[in-house]
Amino acid sequence: MIVYWLRHRGTAYPVHRGECIIGRAPHCFMVLSAEQVSREHAVVRLVGDGLEMEELSSRNGTRVNGKLIEGARRLEPGEVIEIGGERIEVVRRVSRDQAATQQGEPPEDPSAKAQRNILELVEELTARAAETREKHALVSTIHELVDTLIRTAERSGRRLSRAEAVRLVSITRVVAGWSPDQSMRAWSQQVARVVGQS
Repeated sequence: MIVYWLRHRGTAYPVHRGECIIGRAPHCFMVLSAEQVSREHAVVRLVGDGLEMEELSSRNGTRVNGKLIEGARRLEPGEVIEIGGERIEVVRRVSRDQAATQQGEPPEDPSAKAQRNILELVEELTARAAETREKHALVSTIHELVDTLIRTAERSGRRLSRAEAVRLVSITRVVAGWSPDQSMRAWSQQVARVVGQS
């Protein structure tokens, strides 16, 4: 499974099926507070195995890699969207089931592989949860898996890499945002402290 994310100021937002609207309005998928951003500025959507962005006739326009876009445009991983002075990076990840293997590579450390697999599973579940109204069951599972990942890292003595820690904290922030329970925000902050991203 291919999972797309939009990364803005250190937080990765999983792109879900349907319309992911970017703008100033509180109902938007990604809310940007800059004055140059329209209430509904642009929309990102999954199209087949790819990602597409459409400009929604905003006052100040939308740029991809510095070029002003009109209408719909396909997005590629690594491209940078600019809206009202805010920069958003397009990120694509392939699930562990589709990861390519190369011959001649040294065998991967089992604890590193376990950590990577848990992190990828958490990312997939977060993307699926973003698509459903009934997030509660998945939020609980994600919470347990994140805690398992942290315990595994502590027991093995193998700390998460900086990139893995950033990915993990981004997930916990997104998940905490789905819950009205303040303990979820405290949990997200605790995870950030434990992995050195506070």
